[in-house]
Amino acid sequence: MLKIKDLTVQFGGEGGKPVLRAVDGVTLEVGEGQSVGLVGESGCGKSSLANAVVRLVPVAGGQVSFDGNDVTRLSRKELKSFRTRVQMIFQDPLGSLNPRLSVGGCLSEVCRVHNPGIGKAAVDQRVAELLDMVGLESLYANRYPHEFSGGQRQRIGIARALAVSPTLVIADEPVSALDVSVQVQILNLMKDLQKKMNLSYLFIAHDLAVVRYMCERIYVMYLGKVVEESPAAELFVKPAHPYTEALLSAVPDVEKGLKNREVGSDRIVLGGDVPSATERIPGCPFHPRCHKVQEICREKVPPRKEVSEGRFSVCHFS
Repeated sequence: MLKIKDLTVQFGGEGGKPVLRAVDGVTLEVGEGQSVGLVGESGCGKSSLANAVVRLVPVAGGQVSFDGNDVTRLSRKELKSFRTRVQMIFQDPLGSLNPRLSVGGCLSEVCRVHNPGIGKAAVDQRVAELLDMVGLESLYANRYPHEFSGGQRQRIGIARALAVSPTLVIADEPVSALDVSVQVQILNLMKDLQKKMNLSYLFIAHDLAVVRYMCERIYVMYLGKVVEESPAAELFVKPAHPYTEALLSAVPDVEKGLKNREVGSDRIVLGGDVPSATERIPGCPFHPRCHKVQEICREKVPPRKEVSEGRFSVCHFS
C-alpha cells in the first residue's frame, strides 16, 4: 500500500547554513491491513518521515508511493483526494486541535472540507457516529478541547483522522503524552478500529513495549537512517544491530532488575551524545557510540544485508 524508497528530508542550506538531513535515504513498506512500527531515539527523523509522507514538509529526494501513485508529484487537487485515504494522529492531542472550535466544529470541518455538498443534518449525524466510534458521548460535541482529559483529547484526534474513512493512518507517538493506564485504552481502541475498518498503521514510537504490542514488523532508525528491519517477534528475541540491542536493554524490567541488583546490570549504556544530523560521519554513523566498534566501522559504510529470511541489518557484524 505504502512504499517509501530512498526518502530524503532536509532542512537548512539557505544563506550558507548547514544542511540538516532529518531523513537520509530511508526505504520502508506498509502492506494492506498491516501495522508497521518505526522506532528510535528522539531526533532520529521519525516525525520528519511521517510529515513527508503526507506532504507537510517538502521531500528533498527519493519516492513516496501510495497505491502505485507517486505522492511527491501530486497536484493540489490530487493531494486533497490523497488525504482522504491517508491521515495522521499527532503526538500532542491538545496542540493538534483548534482551541477556538468545539469538538463538533473540529470534526464537522473535516467533513465539509472533503465533502462540500454535505448537509447540516448529515454532518451532525457523522459527528455523533465518530464520537461513538471512539467511545465518547455525542453530547461532548458542544465542548471545547481544554475541557477534556489527555486521553479524551486523543480519542477526538483519532475520530478526526477517521472522519474521511482513510485506509492508512500514520500515528506519530499517539500515546507518549498519556498516563500508562490511558495508553492501554487508546492502544486497544486503535486495535479494535483496525479490525473494524481494515486500517493499516505506520506506528511511530520510542517506547518499544508499545510497538511490540501494536506492530507486526518494525523498522529501527538512527540518525535519519534505518539500521534494522525485522518481524516484531524476532527482533525482540534476538536483535541484529548493536543499536537495537542497546534500545532493548534500556527497557525497564522490574523482574530482571531484581535479579541483577547484586551482580550488576546487563544494560548497554551508549557512550557520548547523538551526533548532529548536519555532520557527515565517516564509516558507520553509529560507530562513535557503538559498544562493538571495530576499525572497519570507522572506515567503511556497512552494507544492508539479510541476516535471516525477512530480516535486514546495516552492520558489518550483524
